Amino acid sequence: MSRLFNWLHDSHKPVYTIHIAAELLDCHPRTLRIYEELGLVRPKRTAKKYRLYSQHDLTRIKDICALMDEWSLNLSGVRAMFVLADRLQVQVERVIEEMLR
Repeated sequence: MSRLFNWLHDSHKPVYTIHIAAELLDCHPRTLRIYEELGLVRPKRTAKKYRLYSQHDLTRIKDICALMDEWSLNLSGVRAMFVLADRLQVQVERVIEEMLR
């Protein structure tokens, strides 16, 4: 039973199709494709090449949108911030939390 519970609450488990993810995020599926093309999010792919997003992916996309809205960053700026955080071995989520406070 605990195994099922852990599976159901695994925020990294890819379960949302691109259309469901877009609806949950109130954006267009093309927006999610653009974020993937830029390397900002990496949804899992099924054998038939369908994109599946996890809750963690959705949270990251919300953070991307918040950075663009609240800090007036464009996608290049968001991408540069993620690259810099990776190079400095800093958790991107922690940087975003600090910036959005």
